[in-house]
Parts: sequence; structure tokens; C-alpha cells
Amino acid sequence: MPHIAVSLYPGRDSDTKQEIANKLKDFMVSELNFPAEAISVSIAEIEPDSFVETIQQKYEDKDLYIPSKSVKSLT
Repeated sequence: MPHIAVSLYPGRDSDTKQEIANKLKDFMVSELNFPAEAISVSIAEIEPDSFVETIQQKYEDKDLYIPSKSVKSLT
């Protein structure tokens, strides 16, 4: 508890993805007081031609707190 899942286009190297994961974990520790050892982070690369469809199939509208110009609420 908690798990942070990030989905993005391919193209970032392993070091960059590790940096993203570390910063997300650090935020959860510093701002929400979670213990560092309780946090897991995953980063999944999704090809641009299937990105929107994949995200909209994976998450319900109620879970989309900030829509983007591409990934929008269906309601």
C-alpha cells in the first residue's frame, strides 16, 4: 500500500524511469507521510496508437482525476 501506476509513451531510458519512480515515492513520503518501504511504483510504456484506448479501458471515469486533451472522461 500504496501503489503508483504510471503509463506513458515509450522512449525514456531506465534511469529516467527510475528517477520518475523515486520522485513519486518521495512525494508520497514527504507530503502524505507514507513509509517509504510501503510504496511501490510501476511504469508501463504504451504505444501512441493504442494509448488512449488502453487507458480508457483500464480506468473508470471516477478514477480519472485530471483528464488530458487526449484522455478525457467518457461522461
